[in-house]
Amino acid sequence: MNTSATQEQSQSEPIQAQTCIIIHPGSKNLRIGRASDVNSHTILHAIARPRRPKGPLHRDPVLIPTVVLSKENKLQVDETYQSMRGTLQSCLRSDGTPRPATSTQQVALANKQCTPVQGSVSKLQFVTKSDVEDYIIGDQVLYAHSDDQFNVHFPFRHGDLNIHSGVGGSLSSILADLETIWGHCITNLLGIPKTELKHYRAVLVIPDIYNRLFLKELVGLLLIQLGFGGCFLVQDHVAATFGAGLGAACVVDLGDQKTSVSCVEDALSQRATRIRLDYGGSDVTQAFYYLLQRAGFPYKECQPQHPLDGALLTRIKEGYCHLNLDFCGLRDVNFVVERPGVSTLRYHIKIGDELLLAPLGLFNTEVFALTGQDKRGQGQANASGDPEDPHDANYLRETSRRAHKEALENQSTSTASMDPIDNSTNAGGQGEEDLVVDSLAADAAPDDQPQQQLLYSLDQAILHSVERCSSDEMKRRMYSCILLVGGGAKFEGLSTWLHNRLLLQIPFQFRPEQTEIIVGPKEMDPSMVAWKGAAIMSCLESAQELWIRPTEWKKIGVRLLRERAPFYW
Repeated sequence: MNTSATQEQSQSEPIQAQTCIIIHPGSKNLRIGRASDVNSHTILHAIARPRRPKGPLHRDPVLIPTVVLSKENKLQVDETYQSMRGTLQSCLRSDGTPRPATSTQQVALANKQCTPVQGSVSKLQFVTKSDVEDYIIGDQVLYAHSDDQFNVHFPFRHGDLNIHSGVGGSLSSILADLETIWGHCITNLLGIPKTELKHYRAVLVIPDIYNRLFLKELVGLLLIQLGFGGCFLVQDHVAATFGAGLGAACVVDLGDQKTSVSCVEDALSQRATRIRLDYGGSDVTQAFYYLLQRAGFPYKECQPQHPLDGALLTRIKEGYCHLNLDFCGLRDVNFVVERPGVSTLRYHIKIGDELLLAPLGLFNTEVFALTGQDKRGQGQANASGDPEDPHDANYLRETSRRAHKEALENQSTSTASMDPIDNSTNAGGQGEEDLVVDSLAADAAPDDQPQQQLLYSLDQAILHSVERCSSDEMKRRMYSCILLVGGGAKFEGLSTWLHNRLLLQIPFQFRPEQTEIIVGPKEMDPSMVAWKGAAIMSCLESAQELWIRPTEWKKIGVRLLRERAPFYW
């Protein structure tokens, strides 16, 4: 009795932002911090462990690797880029004057005489086996010595757990990596001893398209392995609307390895509208490097699969790529190649329209064949059965079938008694019964069906998502407010380009008075919006009923998520 009274009292107590830890894991970066922090700590979401003697080797790359293209696919990629160059050549600047375009030959000629300036020997050092006891966390992974054969693991890939057949690819191994990475960050970045975590609560930001089994394991990780005193889950798109202060929006999350779109209204992500595409900032970086190679990139020794070169290409892309038509001609680009124990090399090169062509791949996704063909859209999969949850989707589906069948039988019996002459009713009833039972599997929840669709460009994905909204009025609201978040949304001019593309394609009957595309609301970093929204949400009085505590989790288990998750389980 006293225990329950204590629990009720703790539930009614206001949440202190200092004791709430917000964790937003991504395919490339991890954002973690207290809800009271202005910004989160951001580190590379990776771990490197020394390989056992004669043990298997596994190294997840920093960038999504490219594939060998067939002659036909390479020709298609080149033709697409040629078409994009033609589009840029026909564009006008904001003052109405023609925009001069640059050619590959022009850029290559400008870089032909480029020679790097050699500097002093770098003071950076590779991390070796002798420097670590068990693991390397975060940005130090980039300096894991390849000769020492560390195994490098990124726990998340394409917005989901990185399950694979290699060493460290099992679910238990990935959960162990996450426990190590998150525990290390909490102890070393936030200064909280693990023994004190029972006095703290955690909010985990999850993808809008999720795997129920993985979520169950992640809640267990937070409450049991790490020992938090409470936790709840929130979808990244819902958190983004809280961060931006919006009640309803079509949220577009441009991540490193995936792009996701869904329509959010009143803190609920509409299930039918969710779509995830397996391309993102990493694909743009590889496309950028492909264009640089064709334009005589003077850093010939560049290897995108090497962690340091992959990070360098990403920095150049983030610092110089844009979609601003007013920036034209050849632009100066400076970068430094720094390797541990080797003299630094400073390059001063020229780059032209390649700076626009790389991010334009988001609207011409055929060029992402460079990193693989299978990037089709996918939606929320049907719920699989869980032995710990007796009222799961399978149970509801079967009971719904039985109820429909009994109702139909009663209807058939009453009809037959009223009209005994017509004996065909029973036969017709039987056929109708089969029809209803079959339709339950296919049509009971049409939005449960996975969307295995074509490879959508960014604008097509938004149109497809909004088209699946339940009402015409909701479609108008979603077209009137589009929120761009994620690290891939930082390209200058992206919102204007997307706005112009959408205006040409939005159906007339759903066209709002004004279509607003929001990037970086409240002068916030687009990649920080979801984390900030989760921090705001954790302190709301209405979030009190969402918290799951370790004692409840041990006793009730996954059924708690069905009752308390702030989304349709």
